[in-house]
Amino acid sequence: MKKWKLLLLAALSLLLLPTHLFAYSNPLGPSNPWRWSNNDFYGEGDPYILKFNGTYYLYVSTVDDQVGIKVWSSTNLVDWTYRGLCSTEALTKAAYAPEVVYWNGLFYMYTSPGGNGHYVLTSSSPTGPFVPATGNLGMGIDGSVFIDDDGKWYFYSTGANTINVRPMNSPTAFGAPISTGLSMAGWTEGSTTFKRNGIYYMTYTGNHVWSTAYRVDYATSSSPTLAFSPAASQNPVLIDTEGANVGLGHNSIVKGPDLDSDYIVYHSHAHGGNLTYPGRRMNLDRVVWNGDKLVVLGPTTSSQQNPELPDFEDRFNRAAIGTGWNNVGGGTWGIYNQQLMWQDTIGNTSTYRQVTSASSASDYTAEFHLKQMKQGNSANPVYGVVFSYTNESNYGTAVLNRSLNRLETNFVVGGVSQGWQYASLPAGYDYTKWHQLRVEKSGSAFTIFVDGMKKQTRTVSGLGGGKIGYTTTDAHADFGYTAFSNKVGGSSAWNAYKPLPGKIEAVHYMNGGEGAAYHDLSAGNTGGAYRGGNVDIRHSAAEGKHVTGWNQTGEWLKYRVNVAESGFYDLDVRYATTFASASFRLWDGTTDLTGIVAAPNTGGWESWSTVSKKGLYLTAGYHELRFEFSQGEFDFSGMTFSRGDAVVALSDDFNDGNDNGWTRFEGSWSVASGELSSAGGGSFAKTTIGSDLWADYTVESDIKLIGTTGDAGILVRVNNPSNGTVLANNPDYVQGYYAFIKPNGVYLGKMNYGYQALASSTVTLAPSVWHRMKVVASGTTIRVYVGDMATPKITYPDNSANPFTHGKVGLRTMNNQTSFDHFLVTS
Repeated sequence: MKKWKLLLLAALSLLLLPTHLFAYSNPLGPSNPWRWSNNDFYGEGDPYILKFNGTYYLYVSTVDDQVGIKVWSSTNLVDWTYRGLCSTEALTKAAYAPEVVYWNGLFYMYTSPGGNGHYVLTSSSPTGPFVPATGNLGMGIDGSVFIDDDGKWYFYSTGANTINVRPMNSPTAFGAPISTGLSMAGWTEGSTTFKRNGIYYMTYTGNHVWSTAYRVDYATSSSPTLAFSPAASQNPVLIDTEGANVGLGHNSIVKGPDLDSDYIVYHSHAHGGNLTYPGRRMNLDRVVWNGDKLVVLGPTTSSQQNPELPDFEDRFNRAAIGTGWNNVGGGTWGIYNQQLMWQDTIGNTSTYRQVTSASSASDYTAEFHLKQMKQGNSANPVYGVVFSYTNESNYGTAVLNRSLNRLETNFVVGGVSQGWQYASLPAGYDYTKWHQLRVEKSGSAFTIFVDGMKKQTRTVSGLGGGKIGYTTTDAHADFGYTAFSNKVGGSSAWNAYKPLPGKIEAVHYMNGGEGAAYHDLSAGNTGGAYRGGNVDIRHSAAEGKHVTGWNQTGEWLKYRVNVAESGFYDLDVRYATTFASASFRLWDGTTDLTGIVAAPNTGGWESWSTVSKKGLYLTAGYHELRFEFSQGEFDFSGMTFSRGDAVVALSDDFNDGNDNGWTRFEGSWSVASGELSSAGGGSFAKTTIGSDLWADYTVESDIKLIGTTGDAGILVRVNNPSNGTVLANNPDYVQGYYAFIKPNGVYLGKMNYGYQALASSTVTLAPSVWHRMKVVASGTTIRVYVGDMATPKITYPDNSANPFTHGKVGLRTMNNQTSFDHFLVTS
């Protein structure tokens, strides 16, 4: 066979492959990473991604003993091309956390070299050269800019263990600091602020960068400066303290190439040659939304589906416009330098349009880039975009008016104009520079953004999807990257393959309609929330998100998942019901994974609980799972898949003189006379053993409090433990439950890089006397026994939205010298 035929067959085979087979895995490894002068690896710390005119640009921190700032570019967020140094200024030595903002023709870079105060640098290109625009401005480290819908700027950076914000009068002028009040009980840095549906979101990082407990939280507010409230039931949203990819933090958020999905980019530790400063690697994970709730589908290290591309895009990287576009009304159109389209006829009031041959679905997102070169002398010279275009009697348009400094929109339906509406743009707007227009259509609502600023939402009936394009009236304009995606408002989450282990929101069932993505016995969405179609969805106040409701016997929902590795998984289902007999089961194709699982009465439709099914065998790769409502009726919030493993019974009486197999964290642990002891006085300590794949078990230990202050006890369901004294001084660096004793009673708390008291029982427990404690973890219920092994002192069902259902076991002391003996774990 001739070589060209082989190449053709290879190309055709690639085209026939499902798109999810093109995958990436964390950590990513862009070429030309930073290295110390001795060639030790430094990598891509504090990654920040700017999207400009359809291309992504990556900037990272500079290694401490080098000068310059590196930049990479990509069109898909995965394949990165090194573009060299975008600045070689002397002040860029150890340039920490460079972030770049485009505004009015200039790119503004904010960085704090060596953490010794911020500088602003500017360039006319995202690849530089960036040159200083200010001197040293101070203001901590990790500066980040947010531009609100009204065009006001805000600068966020570190304060005294918190994030400060400064209103800005210009890209280089900063006001007085205002504390946002956000703190992670110590070192707090690396914030990113953005706005979605009128709510301000801030992600921020806690703990020292070289700690395994480096992690990301998020908070929300109705203001860009004040009253940020942490998402307590979800935080931390990124953490991993054990394994090969730890120390996750300093993130930014970027819109995916499909124009709708969101991604969180962050770094992890990379163990290069320098063990003191091990280096950092860039990671990328999907962010999905359920109402106002932000959900990170990660952290992941297994193969993940590549970010999806838009349904249509054009970079004009050719010599002629071609057949993909249609001229409407005339004008002189062409391609310049294989990088943009132009129209240069001016001097009359004719309106010219160039529209795509491709048409969008009814709901979509479209993105456009444009700049004006010249304008004529008519009363209303404008240039802009068209969308939902089917013909000259049915379309929407959004244009920029340089003379009046505003956005103007109109819709024509059935040949009837719906009327022009206007939105002012910031003073000093330069229309001869590149600007972005974005259109989001959902149902009859059209929302228009200019350079990321939400400027209008109009409700227009009678227009569906259609072609997109550009338009001019008495203006010579250039037009850049153009795209549309048949997704809007986060709907890209529905068909995305969710990584397992992980969580799946109930409302994120597949696209496809009745019989393909779901089976629903009632017509229409009874709750009227979130999605169209026949699945009934309501907003749950208790869950703080949308849930599927009115789920009847025989109905089902399908979900796409990406299983990291073959093996046994445990399933936790979050639900609420008043039915005495309700049940579900889960299918993978024709394979019944669970059998029928009972969902007991929770006592109310806003009384949520979790029911578990252990030992589901899943094979690695991409699957479509079908969740079936087998009997009765219950509202469905979501499900969590965890890797599960059988509990291995273990015991340790410490008579061998050591604590081999245990992992000590803080404190001063020792083994003597057949006892494990922690000095403990005035400090805290923990030690763990077992597997984080364990679910249900019983843990017992003899405990002897030496002092009368402080406490000591047993840890169960332990996840992400870290040493709270490494570059910090925090006793709460663990996730799990802590059952403990004090001289005045028995207590149970929940630890999630913070402490929450759950329950207590008053009982006198003398110090310097052995007390037997037993903790039984079964499902989401924790039972604590002390002395009497038949009757629990505490029975606590954790009906919260984030119960811990798997994890190791351990021992802990807090400000008490304590001895432990006869430790036992049974299934």
